[in-house]
Amino acid sequence: MNGLKIITTIFLFSVLVYLSGCSSSKPVTVPGGESAEPTLNETFDPLMLEDEDITFPEEVEIPSTGNSEIVPGLDTQPAPVEENQVVDGFRVQILATKDIDQATMEKKQAEFQFLEDSVAVYIEFDSPMYKVRVGDFQNRDEAERLRQIARKKGYRGAWIVKTKVNTHPKLPVINESEMEDLAPR
Repeated sequence: MNGLKIITTIFLFSVLVYLSGCSSSKPVTVPGGESAEPTLNETFDPLMLEDEDITFPEEVEIPSTGNSEIVPGLDTQPAPVEENQVVDGFRVQILATKDIDQATMEKKQAEFQFLEDSVAVYIEFDSPMYKVRVGDFQNRDEAERLRQIARKKGYRGAWIVKTKVNTHPKLPVINESEMEDLAPR
């Protein structure tokens, strides 16, 4: 019976310690009767600063001289630039690798190989693989034509993937020094 008394005493003591730890603390008071709550200074007014105001120049309309007929082919309205959109479509995948350097080199080589086909080349990261993909096609038939071209150019494992594509992709520009580096020897 003595053991049961000890266990009961330990249990009651533990409950008492637990409950006393759950009580809220009293606010700290500074001698003099004030509480130690931090006070916020809300007197700052940004309009009182002596800084310069930001001004934007007004748009000035340049009057037309009406001489556009003198220069043949001069169009007063610039050609509308269509905005790029991302839509569902197809690309041709030519490489999948874990090595970013290999993917980058293959992308440059593919830009050279597909320069005359006017298609963009992309590296897409799909963990853990870097995938080199070519083209932006909204229908599978166009992608199939590029896949056949890719196979003729040595990309025997080229295959079509369904992905998001650009409606107006930015095509690669290769300068002469890059052409010399990428040209087959």
